[in-house]
Amino acid sequence: MTNPDSQEFVEVAVPLPLRQSFTYSVPPGMQPFIRPGKRVVVPFGRKSLPGFVLGPAHMAPQGKRILPIRQVLDDEFSLSENFLSFLVWVAQYYFQPIGEVIKAALPPNLLNLRHRELYGITGKGDQAAKSFPADSLERKTLDFLRRKGGRTTLTRFLEKHPSSDLSSRIERMIEEGYIVKAEDDYESKSSIMLGFYIKFTDNQNSFCSLNPIESEALEFLRREKEIGIKQFKVKYEASTSILRKFKKNGLIKIIKKEVFRQPSWEGIENWTDGSPFTLTEAQKEAIEVIRRSLRAEKRQAFLLHGVTGSGKTEVYWQAIQEVITQGEQALMLVPEIALTSQLMGYLRSRCQDSMAVLHSGLSPGERLDEWRRIKKGHVKLVIGARSAIFAPLNRLGIIIVDEEHDPSYKQEEKVRYHARDLALVRGKMDNAGVLLGSATPSLESYFNALQGKISLLTLPARIDGRPLPEIQVTDMRREKAAGKERLILSHALEEALRQNAQKGEQALLFLNRRGFSTFALCRDCGFVYRCPNCSVSLIYHLTQESYRCHYCDYALPAQACCPKCSSPGLMLFGTGTQRLEEEIKKLFPQVPIARMDRDTMTRKLSHRRLLNSIRRGEVNLLIGTQMIAKGHDLPGVTLVGVLAADLSLNLPDFRASERTFQLLTQVAGRAGRGPLPGKVIIQTYNPDHYSIRTAQAQDYQVFFDQEAGFRKELGYPPFGRLVNFRWEGISEK
Repeated sequence: MTNPDSQEFVEVAVPLPLRQSFTYSVPPGMQPFIRPGKRVVVPFGRKSLPGFVLGPAHMAPQGKRILPIRQVLDDEFSLSENFLSFLVWVAQYYFQPIGEVIKAALPPNLLNLRHRELYGITGKGDQAAKSFPADSLERKTLDFLRRKGGRTTLTRFLEKHPSSDLSSRIERMIEEGYIVKAEDDYESKSSIMLGFYIKFTDNQNSFCSLNPIESEALEFLRREKEIGIKQFKVKYEASTSILRKFKKNGLIKIIKKEVFRQPSWEGIENWTDGSPFTLTEAQKEAIEVIRRSLRAEKRQAFLLHGVTGSGKTEVYWQAIQEVITQGEQALMLVPEIALTSQLMGYLRSRCQDSMAVLHSGLSPGERLDEWRRIKKGHVKLVIGARSAIFAPLNRLGIIIVDEEHDPSYKQEEKVRYHARDLALVRGKMDNAGVLLGSATPSLESYFNALQGKISLLTLPARIDGRPLPEIQVTDMRREKAAGKERLILSHALEEALRQNAQKGEQALLFLNRRGFSTFALCRDCGFVYRCPNCSVSLIYHLTQESYRCHYCDYALPAQACCPKCSSPGLMLFGTGTQRLEEEIKKLFPQVPIARMDRDTMTRKLSHRRLLNSIRRGEVNLLIGTQMIAKGHDLPGVTLVGVLAADLSLNLPDFRASERTFQLLTQVAGRAGRGPLPGKVIIQTYNPDHYSIRTAQAQDYQVFFDQEAGFRKELGYPPFGRLVNFRWEGISEK
């Protein structure tokens, strides 16, 4: 876009669910500033909207009036051309509106505009000002504009001088030529935070008598050069009088400076477990191969297949360190927000470089400032959930996707995408290395590795020679045949929990269903509570005393009688994590118990606080859904119990067997990661299913061979492609 003629018309994407861009003309004065990725304000209907320049228009529409761009906004929130190309690819591949994709890649509320009307005083108004009475609104308005000089907004003036007819008087002054309405100005509503800082002036000519505390404070400021007032006040009690004296004698200046809001680091320091272990031979080999690739002209993508506890995170760190040494940046994706704290703790103990975190658990202000820090190049490493794939890194050296098999990387609302797949695409577009890691890789990734599309690296054993946990499968059909009434816990699991508690060790109980019970059934008329939106049974939640849909969050208050026949015969069937917690508390009242699922992890930092308490030994038994199955390193856990291992097998999904194998293998891998050996008990009504048997043996290759055979026969991925076409509109026609 260097030729001025080509800049006459450009294509602009606006943040609306419209599957097209729009053509605008570029006023001559704006042409030097227009480039792809530039943020602009454009007229759209009766509104003004922010938009992003995609590039020059191929041809201007004939016979139509092309509206001009109204304003070119600052560079801070504009997009680089490389990053814009990536977003355009996402929009085209996933059939998503480009404006919506750009919106998804930016911090929330960034595209909301604040409109300001700017006014200026004319020469005629300057001369006529004194002809108005001193206390008149006209005189005050003209004096205000004269003091401000140039163009300014009248917002604050209007606030200080409220009057019912002020607006009409200003319009009259415009008509008479005293005031000119210069232009409309637009800026982002996003709030940039400012803070007060103390700046040491090193003024050698200032001499004043100082007491010992003041002398110490001055020496502290001399060393720091510049520090926030809040930090200074924490250190010195009499800070106000000290600063007043220093300022009076010209020793310091108080300046206003931009402050970046950062996520809380509370508790993260306690996540490390001492110095790193000695690398295994398999780790050394994997690290060397990755380093060679990162130093090559064209970088590769790798699949790191390592059993649970084999030290994949250390391999990640060595790869991160390599790109940082080369002056580049690294991006690491994790499937759950809870895992970001663990990784930050691990990496902060090893890395002195600045890091940022991106996920939906941050406040809007924190997400904005983390995004801005990344965009400005202030950070070397970004850790986040799936949306972090859109982090605006300009010197990207490597993308790491931990637990690459996890379905959480798939975004299925609004703008749809798969972060793992986008990591491979972005890596190729930016010539960055890509490292996918998992103990249970997705069939697609493993198949691609076998086909040579990506390189395969393996870590076949745990670090320090630690054994994999012993896994026992319990056939719940036999428990029922033995006349056991309560089928929540098998005899073997109940006894193992009792022994675990007596030893003072820690245990996890995994049940992939939250709530108190699966459904409520009327024994008289057969009524079942169902969601009117999703046609699935509602789950009973004890603490809220309500029935809830786990898809759309539709809720009904619980009733004692059947709403259909008024019978008191409503009975709760099935078990969720909430009911399991109640039962376990009755069985083991002396054991400290906690629960981790979407119902309990609602508050900010709740994941971190709970996992910290487990690592400190304050919780001996953790009950949870698949949140507890992913990547957590809890060295004190020696027992894992899996309830209803068949749940995921019965889903109407061709990946049901794969999901079951992955979940069972992953949750089993939480046991025995410390010095003590681990034990796992899996309860199932289908003990002979190959996904359960191969999970018991922790043999990925046998599972892959059997599952791949079924997939190939039916033409399912990775041997075929499936497309889900979805039509949406405001009317059925």
